[in-house]
Amino acid sequence: MHVTLHLGAHRTAATTLQRFLALNAKSLAAEGVAIWIPSETRRGLFSGLVRRPDSVTLQLERLGRHSVGRLRMRQHGLERAGATRLLVSEQNLIGTAEDCLRSERLYPFAFERLDRIVPAFHERCDRILFGIRAYDRFWSSLLSQAVMNGHPVPEIAALDRLVTQPRRWRRVIEEISAAFPRADLIICPYERFAGRVERQLAAMVGFALTPGFAARMAGVRNWEARGSSPDGICEVSADRGHLEPIPISSSERWLPFDRNQRAALIAQYAEDLAWLRAGANGHARLMERADAEELRRMDMTGGPFPDDRHQDTERLG
Repeated sequence: MHVTLHLGAHRTAATTLQRFLALNAKSLAAEGVAIWIPSETRRGLFSGLVRRPDSVTLQLERLGRHSVGRLRMRQHGLERAGATRLLVSEQNLIGTAEDCLRSERLYPFAFERLDRIVPAFHERCDRILFGIRAYDRFWSSLLSQAVMNGHPVPEIAALDRLVTQPRRWRRVIEEISAAFPRADLIICPYERFAGRVERQLAAMVGFALTPGFAARMAGVRNWEARGSSPDGICEVSADRGHLEPIPISSSERWLPFDRNQRAALIAQYAEDLAWLRAGANGHARLMERADAEELRRMDMTGGPFPDDRHQDTERLG
């Protein structure tokens, strides 16, 4: 049995993909595909493993070793039951949204965190899917969640630090590759694939499913964990004494960054995409095109698409 890791990132429609996998779990099992999503992974499956390196104690180290053993046993059990592929979708494996905002860095301990789970998957992990998103939208989405959860509206200095922080998607991708050098690392831009869960599934599985399987899938155009509305952010921030109006885009999005900051963030993302299109120094490959025939067929399911779906990544790099 082989393993595919889906590592998020946060705010790249990972929850939508996980819900889609849950809705189709029985059908996937019939195809030999097992799934572990947060409803499973956050019930102690990775106890002692998913930690910041500076918080690992001797007790957690021992607990982590026990978890590695349990994870291996669970995988052997799935294999004996007939599974040929396990999909593990858990964005917190590389870090949390809180880690990013607290440190003002993009997944500051990605390699160290992944290095702790490598023994759990041995030689089984041969495929990794990782979603990226334009920095202005990514940070804005994290910040909007933080404000809704009780944090203050960020000041200009804090926003500047996010713009100038040194870590980029490129560095995170290099660290994922370093942790799992034998895995096929597939990079999935949010702007093209957030509303295409069936294409992400195809990339995760890596083999042809039974003819007609796509037409039977549930929740193909569902959209989970939508970003906070500007009205909601205004209401929450006003309750805390922030009475200044917040900037809102023409697409009804909160814009915490000013024009110059957004331009800098967009340029950084363009550099990442250019690096990926040039081959990423062999670390990863960019999934950028969807199969037109399959997409036409899947469009028949109808339903809304995420706002960023039509943003053209080619203009960014």
